[in-house]
Amino acid sequence: MPRTALLALALLAPVGCVSPPPTGSFVEYRDGQTPTTRAVKCEADYALVAHDPTAAPGPFGRHHVGRGGVLGFRRAADGSLTAVAPGYAVALPPGAYSWEVVPESVPPLRERQWTEARRHFETAAKFTGMTFLVGCTTLLVLIVAL
Repeated sequence: MPRTALLALALLAPVGCVSPPPTGSFVEYRDGQTPTTRAVKCEADYALVAHDPTAAPGPFGRHHVGRGGVLGFRRAADGSLTAVAPGYAVALPPGAYSWEVVPESVPPLRERQWTEARRHFETAAKFTGMTFLVGCTTLLVLIVAL
C-alpha cells in the first residue's frame, strides 16, 4: 500500500514544464564569469537581453526553444563571448547578458499538463509494447524448441 501512495505522488509531482516556468533570467553571463549553458525544460520563447551600457545594444529578438534545447553563453576559439540558442549564435562584446523567458509565450497550465501527461503515457506505452514483444518472442522460441 505505501508503494502505491509513493508512486501516485511521484506521478503527480510537478516536473518538466508542468511546474511554473522560470521567471527572470534563465541563464546569465556577467563579464569575468565562466559562460554556461542550460537545457530548456519548458517550451517557450526566450529573449537575449543586455543588462549594462557597455553591452551590445540589441535588439536580439525572440527565439522559440523547445524542450531539451540549449540556451546560454560560450567562449569562441578566439576567446570572445558568444550567445547560443538552437540554430542561433551571435558574438557579443564584454558586458552583462541573460536569456529570459517571454512570459506570454508560455503555454497555459492545462496545456502544459496535457503535454506532460501525453509524454509520460507515450513512454509507458513504449515500455509496455517492448515488454509484450519480448514476452511473445520468448513464448514463440519456447514453442518452437519443444
